[in-house]
Amino acid sequence: MSHLTDKLKAAVKGPIKEGDSLPKNILLKESNPEQGTVDLAGQTGRILVVGVPGAFTPPCSSHVPGYVQHADAFNQKGVEGVYVVAVNDAFTTQAWKEKLGASSPHVHILADDTGAFTHAVGLNFDATGLLGGQRSQRYALLVEGGIVKKAFVEKHAPDVSVTSADNVLKAI
Repeated sequence: MSHLTDKLKAAVKGPIKEGDSLPKNILLKESNPEQGTVDLAGQTGRILVVGVPGAFTPPCSSHVPGYVQHADAFNQKGVEGVYVVAVNDAFTTQAWKEKLGASSPHVHILADDTGAFTHAVGLNFDATGLLGGQRSQRYALLVEGGIVKKAFVEKHAPDVSVTSADNVLKAI
């Protein structure tokens, strides 16, 4: 029932935008595949939330390395953590993190395995033909104290321009 409620809220409200609060109490999985431990709305300070359609897909695997490479530069601009959210299971996101060499303590690759966070922010789309179901649009959100300060959203999932690490780094 709560999934339906979240879906209706997202449909009425539309995609998350600057000035909106992140949805609370949605736990994403980072290192424990059985239990979510990361509530992005509960993160204090300044964070970057980067949504991607799917781990290991070619566009995502070319998109996320920029955030890994520039983790220290984001940190120098006051970003305490980069949280990459993919609609995948935690086993897949953990393997992807290893493949990407994302060892910085400032970079977190998170599994939104049910798509609950992605739906709650209104940035899901139907990728059934290619990826088997609902997935995340490609986006980057600069968040301070749970409030979106800047939102970058690609018009098409394969595109990596508006949300590139270089572009976002210049804009914050």
